Amino acid sequence: MHLPTSPTFLSLSILPLISLSLFPVSLAATKDYQVQTPPLTTNWTYTAGTDPWTEYPRPQLVRPAWQSLNGVWAWRNATGGLDELGDPPTGQTFDDPVLVPSCLESGLSGVQAPLAPNGTVLTTWWQTTFTVPSDWNGDNVIINFGAVDYESTVFINGHNATFHRGGYTRFYADITPYLNANGTNELLVFVHDPTDNGEYVIPIGKQTLRPSHIFYTPCTGIWQSVFIEPVPASHIAAVDISADMDGLVNITVHSSDGSAQSVNAYVHTNSSTHSMGGSNGTSNSAFTFTVPNPSLWSPDSPALYNVTITMGSDVVEVYTGFRTVSRGTVGNVTRPLLNGKFVFAFGPLDQGFWPDGLYVPPTHDAMVYDLQVLKSLGFNMVRKHIKVETDL
Repeated sequence: MHLPTSPTFLSLSILPLISLSLFPVSLAATKDYQVQTPPLTTNWTYTAGTDPWTEYPRPQLVRPAWQSLNGVWAWRNATGGLDELGDPPTGQTFDDPVLVPSCLESGLSGVQAPLAPNGTVLTTWWQTTFTVPSDWNGDNVIINFGAVDYESTVFINGHNATFHRGGYTRFYADITPYLNANGTNELLVFVHDPTDNGEYVIPIGKQTLRPSHIFYTPCTGIWQSVFIEPVPASHIAAVDISADMDGLVNITVHSSDGSAQSVNAYVHTNSSTHSMGGSNGTSNSAFTFTVPNPSLWSPDSPALYNVTITMGSDVVEVYTGFRTVSRGTVGNVTRPLLNGKFVFAFGPLDQGFWPDGLYVPPTHDAMVYDLQVLKSLGFNMVRKHIKVETDL
């Protein structure tokens, strides 16, 4: 799939856009960002820079217009704990910088926050500012978070825009009503991450405030990419897609408001928009079609196809591979089959922790390098452990 690697802007002009809200702000940390030396470094520790993860962050739902909010933000401890949610520090200047995406406890964050008993970052504020591209006038604007550990409350210009619980799942919110139409917008994120402090039981993988043996340094905060994008009021929220070795494609397109709308989907290669097969359907209901003679996906030949989906004025791209996983008998032994053949799965367990970034790979290239090395060593799978990995 061709993925945009930097912000591009598309004017769709659907709805009366953005209301005037509060006041323009221009905020930044008073101190400069600097990588903190981690216990171990990698080849990418000091080359990641201050504009990390510029690659398109959501390859299974690609829109051409988007704007990354990754980079150097500001942060501070919320010493008042959860009580501070009632009085967000809107318009205030924070002293300390932090790199987004990152874990506060990592060297790449620029913080490398100490852990209990010497210190905790159970509740924190994260702050940045952004402007909305003028080409988006007429659209709704949504903000996307790849992952924030653990609970996050998002404020736009002092307005509570959304709340999310869960350190491994993406979420988004329509922030149109809270934006300044022609000015700078303040984004505040309140993060509550108790890890294993004893008062909460939450999914933490192997994170602990007292790391040792097989339990590791925790990851607090915004550890996957943040970006904004323009959408129609009723837009494509998610796509479920599967494709089998016989060329049968099964798709469900979910609309953001649950409405039933006409949907078109067609399959094509990365190098062409020529349709290899497609069909019309209705949002929130599954529909199928067949692609004749597709190249099949396997670890040694990972053929992928783009799928362009249209619902009203919203157009997105996803991708799929044609493969069938089944069970069969090989040599009088029941085996898992891929496309009708037994493939021996051979690969390592990947804990997903980096010495400089913890949950966060220092760069996209670093993550790709790991996978390419594993493939060159003869492995054909990776058992991902502990966390939901960053999308590639």
